[in-house]
Order: sequence, then structure tokens, then C-alpha cells
Amino acid sequence: MRLRLQTDGAAIVRGFLSDQEFGRIAEMAGNGFAFLEAGGGDASLRETWISVGTIWLTNLEHCVAPELALDLVTLLSREATRTLGLSHLVVNMCSIRRLTDWHKRLEWHTDYHGGGTHPYDPLFNIWLPLTAVGREQPSVELVRGSHRRMRGRPPSETGVYTDEWVAEHFPPTDRIAPELAPGDALIFDHLTLHRTQPLDREMVSRMSIECRVTRHPAYLVLSHSSSWPAGKSPPQPRSPRARHDVQ
Repeated sequence: MRLRLQTDGAAIVRGFLSDQEFGRIAEMAGNGFAFLEAGGGDASLRETWISVGTIWLTNLEHCVAPELALDLVTLLSREATRTLGLSHLVVNMCSIRRLTDWHKRLEWHTDYHGGGTHPYDPLFNIWLPLTAVGREQPSVELVRGSHRRMRGRPPSETGVYTDEWVAEHFPPTDRIAPELAPGDALIFDHLTLHRTQPLDREMVSRMSIECRVTRHPAYLVLSHSSSWPAGKSPPQPRSPRARHDVQ
């Protein structure tokens, strides 16, 4: 799996979550959105939900019991370390998202250039669908190997790239949109080009969790310090060294 991440910039992990873990998480996510639909939450919490369909993991404790929110952070952190090795869950950049409007789909981008993850380099995105995706509901479409070429490229003015630009710079055979079952995970480098998979369907109803996991040395030291509170993100490194090498 780690070799696949190095070569393709992406890997699929079947059964990343057990059936029991998936059931607990899906119920928690559903309860969180039900709380918002019932009119709960302050203005900022509701604005994020209304505009992009997202609950940030740092805000989940305001939608469900705080101990359940902490359990989710602990579980995701444990599974990330089990899968990727020593790593740190960047809690303030993790979210639960429910996509019910095609107009809110994401276009081609990298988390590094368009998602503000560059200070955490090296970083991986662990995408966990809570709905079966790839056929009836959209998966994540990505460009294999793009993580190597995107590192040296300047960001676009908008943070996104057109389909024409991607077609000009990468062969169509490098694109994949994997079919994933609930409990599976798609893990990809934050320099990998990706977007919401376009499907020829009128209706969309998909729920997913997006976890950002860093292996930046400064975070690893703080994250695994016995004095650091569980589930809390340490401060950003003052001067993370930019890397321009090709992976």
C-alpha cells in the first residue's frame, strides 16, 4: 500500500473500518446533520453546513455528545497510524460532508495548492465514503502520478484547474474513480489532482469523511508527546521547510 502511494500517489484500503466502527460513525454523522436540519448550531456552524454541506471535526462536539466526537477523533487517529505508520491527524482540517447538490461538487484541485495543507507536508488525505460510491453516487476521481509533477508547479489563480488543463498535461489513462463500499478508504497524497467524480445523474446523495494526516516531523514530536492532550492539534510549525524535490 505504501509503495502504491509513492508511485501512484493514491491507494485503496478495503475494510479500513470494521462493520461495527462504520455503523457507529455513520450513525454519528447522521445525527450531526439531523441536529443541524432541526435548527441546531450557531451561525458559523450552520453557514458551513448550508454553503458546502460540511461539519468540521472540531465542531462535531456541538452537534453530538462531546465524548462521541472525541471517540471518533481517537478512532481515526489510531487507524491512520495503523495504516500509514507514525502520523498525526490534523483535526482542524478533517470534516464530515454530505453532498446533495451537484453545484457543490469539487473541481480539479490539489489539497496542497487549493486546500491550505502545504505547511503540513508530507500529508495524506484519507477519504472515507459512508455511502457506496463509483456507480450510483460519485467517488473521488484522481490522476495517478500527478503528485510528482504538481509539486514543482505554481498554484492556479483560483486554486482549481479546468478539465482542459488536466487533459493537456496528463493522459486520460491516468484517471481513476474507484468504486468503494462503506468502510473502504481512498488514501492519496495532498499533491494528487482530484475532483468529485462527474456522473450523468440528476440526484446526488453522498456522505463521507475527509481526514488529513501529516508526517511532518514537528507534528509527530508534539502529537506523540505524553503531555499533549489527546485529539487536539498542536500549533503549526513556525517555518516548515518547503520541499521542491520530485517524489
